[in-house]
Amino acid sequence: MNCVICNSKENVSFRDKYILEIEDDINIFEGAKIYSCKNCDISFVFPMPPDNKLDEFYKNVYRTPYRPPYFITEDYEDLKLHCLDDRYFNYLVYLTSLVDLSQVKKLYDFGAGNGDLGYLLKKKFPNLELYSTESDKYCKKLLQERGYKNFENLNEIKEKFDLIITLHSLEHLTSTDIFSKFCNLLNKDGRIFFEVPNCTKKYFDLRVSDTPHLIFYTKKSFEKIAQLYNLEFINFSYAFYPIEYDRKFSLDSKKLYEKNYKSKLSFMRFKIILKKIIPKFIINFRRDLYKLKRINSEDRVNWFANNTGNNSYIRGILKKTI
Repeated sequence: MNCVICNSKENVSFRDKYILEIEDDINIFEGAKIYSCKNCDISFVFPMPPDNKLDEFYKNVYRTPYRPPYFITEDYEDLKLHCLDDRYFNYLVYLTSLVDLSQVKKLYDFGAGNGDLGYLLKKKFPNLELYSTESDKYCKKLLQERGYKNFENLNEIKEKFDLIITLHSLEHLTSTDIFSKFCNLLNKDGRIFFEVPNCTKKYFDLRVSDTPHLIFYTKKSFEKIAQLYNLEFINFSYAFYPIEYDRKFSLDSKKLYEKNYKSKLSFMRFKIILKKIIPKFIINFRRDLYKLKRINSEDRVNWFANNTGNNSYIRGILKKTI
């Protein structure tokens, strides 16, 4: 197998077995193993799952209610409020500190999900035009309500963009060629804002599962990508909670899946029915208590930790050099 950045075989070696979070996903990731390129400091799956299986997975399965990592059990109105989570305000502070959003007319969100960040940006910059690529059937309605023009295929896009954002999507792809397409879609003075997991040795030592990630990035691997595609960093940062916390939350996610999805799925569905019966103010009061408990819990003290190599995510802003 060849490295997904330098395309060389010389420095590629087996790294580890591929760990499934949900055993039913074996039909997609069967035979997958993780290999690393020493030269590029990047790891990747081989063999990669077939495109048709991945397309079906991300269109119809990935955000299925009660399934990790999302465990979506809220009603539609609750989903609209996810953009108010601390995570998205952290994105806002980071992005608006480094990019002059008043000069951004067209924003493209690759792997947009529900388009939370673009939606918040448009609240502050009403003239912003929002575009996206998102195939997930669970996201399309909200994207449309929020004013996104969605393309399921990048080849359909004829626009040029001032800002491209891609948050936790690159690790789901089968190659790094997407950066070539980003460069073609970017205006001369445009910017790319990305965030992915920080896949250092410590990440691999502590990880609980791999699915559905296919490429595992580090700071050095992004430096190689920037050089290959004639991109330059405006900023490179480490973000979010420490890697040790990521392991704990992954374990909690796995336990929640095993407890609630496998053995108590019918009960969880019953709770959805109850939510439609119980007065809204009672549900809101309970949710507020839960949020307060979560914010004050010891586990969340370092939710947005300092910019160190031990953080669980890496992020950056890139521009074209030519």
